[in-house]
Amino acid sequence: MKKIIVPVIFLFVFSVSISFASSTTTTATFMNVLAGKIIVLDPGHGGEDTGAIGPTGLLEKTINLQVALDLASILKVQGASVYLTRATDVYVSLQTRIALANNLNADLFLCMHHNSIEGAPDIDRPQAFYWSTTDTSELAAKIFLEGFENFTGVQGDLIQEEYYVLRYAQVPAVLIEPFFMSNPAREKWLENPVNIWKEALVYDNGILKYFKTISNGS
Repeated sequence: MKKIIVPVIFLFVFSVSISFASSTTTTATFMNVLAGKIIVLDPGHGGEDTGAIGPTGLLEKTINLQVALDLASILKVQGASVYLTRATDVYVSLQTRIALANNLNADLFLCMHHNSIEGAPDIDRPQAFYWSTTDTSELAAKIFLEGFENFTGVQGDLIQEEYYVLRYAQVPAVLIEPFFMSNPAREKWLENPVNIWKEALVYDNGILKYFKTISNGS
């Protein structure tokens, strides 16, 4: 699957991302735009913890991991040091996830989820969560939310929430739920590997914009 689409995706990443990354358009600059940045990706759930389950049985834990792995491969090309709280279908405690980000003094801790709600199959909108107001967590949440709003054409929700992974993070941390997989059409959309890459690209553009914004002191 990936052998077929990776070259196309990387070309697309280059074309849409370089405006966030640098004033130059050289491949070398693109491949180093995130050099020195430590990014911890946290694909939610795993193992016996399935997370949400779509109408036909799609598991949130599976989609979270697929998006995180795709995003990690893009970020590494851009020069970032990328760590995942899990890279396979295993259960990882919340304490362990947070400890990884804190011990690395990560520049960004990105918790990746997909939403679900019972009895409301028509709902499908992005939500971005943050807790700390003493660092750039809220800024990151706003940027990711804006990216997924632009991607879906649907207004989402920016929410300050005392989730455990956000409350005890000592680094900028956000939890993003870009879609409701309880929506049958969205569940079907998420079953397509190309769409998983598209989701990863929205995250990537948000990351590039976030680091450019804080480097400019905005």
